[in-house]
Amino acid sequence: MEGGFLKQLKKLWNNFLELIVPPACLVCGNRIEDRTQVICEFCEAKLSLIGEGTCPVCGSENKELPCEVCLEGQFEFDSARSIFRYIGPIRELIHIWKYEGYTYPAGYFALPIAELIESEPSLKNHDYICAVPLHRVRKRERGYNQTDLIAYAVSKLICMPYLNPVTRRINTFSQTLLSKEHRIANLSGAFTVKHKDQVTGKKIILIDDVFTTGSTLNEIAKTLRAAGAKKISTITVARA
Repeated sequence: MEGGFLKQLKKLWNNFLELIVPPACLVCGNRIEDRTQVICEFCEAKLSLIGEGTCPVCGSENKELPCEVCLEGQFEFDSARSIFRYIGPIRELIHIWKYEGYTYPAGYFALPIAELIESEPSLKNHDYICAVPLHRVRKRERGYNQTDLIAYAVSKLICMPYLNPVTRRINTFSQTLLSKEHRIANLSGAFTVKHKDQVTGKKIILIDDVFTTGSTLNEIAKTLRAAGAKKISTITVARA
């Protein structure tokens, strides 16, 4: 209980500092003039964007098809796309955003995701956007669900509805240090659909922060597919 309270207090303090302290790059601390930015030009120049030529299903950068990643495991989602490679400043920025109470980078991440959806006809024709859910215990401790913030911002930018049909019913262990096999086992049965009528026959964009093995996205896609989802496209901020 105390840990959750301290995190909430830290979040409020960070938000207060944002109002009275000159804006600084969240990664290196250099001053930035534009409060709408979260990192400086120096750090932004180091960001590694994922370009075209990725696998149309899993989004990996394997040049040969059929993709080795897809051959190793059967994905339940129809496509996966990521904006950045999970290296350098983006890795640090995502960590700060998730664990240190800074919520405003969500808007920074939402913009390129919105641009991706708007630029691709296969993504524009979806019914709504949803986010990977946090368990209520984890959300209470952190104070917010970081992917909710992105999904909501993206929905506003492109005028696509935002819904939250999936809930995390099991407070699973952190996936960070688990192997692919243990990640899959850890997530088995962790998610459930709250309102099946919001899913049946729908084309859904599922938002997450980082694609590592795809286990979390795949488990949610499996849950959505069982509830009758017609199409599931996933987009993440970064790919490890």
